Amino acid sequence: MADAKEKLARAITAKFTQIMNNPREIEKVVRQAASTIERQKISKRFFEDTYKKLYTPTELDTRPFLNIGPGSFRHVHWRTSDKKYDGEAWTKMRRGIEQPEVDYDWDLYSRKGMPEADNFFKVIYLSHVIEHLFPEDVDHMLSEIRRLLEPHGLVRIVCPDAHLMATAYTNEDWMFFFHYLSVKTQRYDFPIPDQDLRERCARFLLDWVSLAVNEGNPQQVPKGQASAFIEKHSDIYSALDAAAAMSSREVNMKIGAHVSWYTPQKLMSLLTKAGFTQVTVSRHLQSQEPILRDPVYFDRTDPEMSMFVEARR
Repeated sequence: MADAKEKLARAITAKFTQIMNNPREIEKVVRQAASTIERQKISKRFFEDTYKKLYTPTELDTRPFLNIGPGSFRHVHWRTSDKKYDGEAWTKMRRGIEQPEVDYDWDLYSRKGMPEADNFFKVIYLSHVIEHLFPEDVDHMLSEIRRLLEPHGLVRIVCPDAHLMATAYTNEDWMFFFHYLSVKTQRYDFPIPDQDLRERCARFLLDWVSLAVNEGNPQQVPKGQASAFIEKHSDIYSALDAAAAMSSREVNMKIGAHVSWYTPQKLMSLLTKAGFTQVTVSRHLQSQEPILRDPVYFDRTDPEMSMFVEARR
């Protein structure tokens, strides 16, 4: 992975030098940037107006919108909550990226309530959070979200779609996985390897839903045996369950990796069980709530591998 990332960094530097030495290239890039900036300004004005039209000034002053696990997200009308890992935010701990302070330091592993009144929020959003939690933590979180939402308030949950990944693996669609591994994260350089595609993708799949291939986890699937581990189970979802069951709670409280998996049907069932109504599958940037359609702030993480589910209290 380091070689691929270093190669990309060198390519970026070379391209930058080429552009800076060519006035026509500079003009082309600046024009593109100017167009992008002005279009973003139009979008920003639209969503600023949307907030004003949908909510009163008094409502906006209370900031009745919550983003759980926000990463770098900050918005004037929104509140944020997150867990810290040894005193650091997840983005700082895992990626070395500084993150502004959140409004609520809420450790979902503690299964304590978030320190806010019942019915306080109109909208709650969480993107790529629940896969970092164990099933019992998710049950607690959904119960808290329902308590925190006002009647008819909406929750939107975005997370990896295990159905997409399971289908890709079953159909031997290895390029589904290598697009992420090579293009999005540069874990592999080009050309895409010819050997051991099944094993490489199997290992990635187990890593995406569990600590079963994490070197710090007490129980591990040995190297070179990820595909055999999957194939020894009656179906792929049973294999994912078995891998997730190997994940150490103690280890994940320190590293915040993926330890669970969801399909739209599985998550909808959990939401219904938690007492939510109007549970529906949504799509990328197609929320029932207009403010959640802002592409600058929402549904940004791996949309091609994600699922989107909404429900109302």
